[in-house]
Amino acid sequence: MCGRYVSVSTPEQLAERFEVADVTVEQLRQRFNVAPTTQVPAVLERDGGWALGTLRWGLVPRWAKQLGKGPQPINARVETVAEKPMFRSAFRKRRCILPADGFYEWQKRESGTKQPWYIHDPDDQPLAFAGIWGSWTDPGTDEVVHSCAILTREADGLMTDLHDRMPVVLPPNLWDTWLAAEEAEAPYLHDVVAAAGTPALQAHEVSDRVNNVRNDGPELVEPGTVEEPDET
Repeated sequence: MCGRYVSVSTPEQLAERFEVADVTVEQLRQRFNVAPTTQVPAVLERDGGWALGTLRWGLVPRWAKQLGKGPQPINARVETVAEKPMFRSAFRKRRCILPADGFYEWQKRESGTKQPWYIHDPDDQPLAFAGIWGSWTDPGTDEVVHSCAILTREADGLMTDLHDRMPVVLPPNLWDTWLAAEEAEAPYLHDVVAAAGTPALQAHEVSDRVNNVRNDGPELVEPGTVEEPDET
């Protein structure tokens, strides 16, 4: 799964990385501890091109009566995303790329403690998470909320030692296919994900300060460990 990640690249850096000309966000707050409900940068297909904007992390279903009430999943399993009512329409029609400068995962120890790890690109380039998005209109205020979820897959590569799931990381040669595929082509997108292969990643242990969403700063990605409990 993916429950926290890092987003520190500027709109200019993301526009260059993803070759986006239509940038609809002027600035982004650097976040080293992105949590659900946060507005996050997103690359979407718009009028035959790509646009960089923001989406609320945590997919709000179209039938929701109130924002913050009921399920708002932050992840969607790629194995079932095409069938589940919560996700299937977005998977067919509204896919996105969610840039991330890195993400966290918690490794379970035999002692019962969990050690957080920071995972990132070896060259510190933003990762391209495969995502889906949707729009929800508040029935009371008519406010429109655009929200998203990150697709996950079975872990492979170094991630197998940390967790059984991981985000779907798309290589550059699949970005356009993921964003621009027509609705009729959606059933074949599972093949696209399979073609993504094992991403090149690096990982190191970090302190448990990341566990608290109120903590947010570059120290969160610095190497550190969680002490094992004293058995004596």
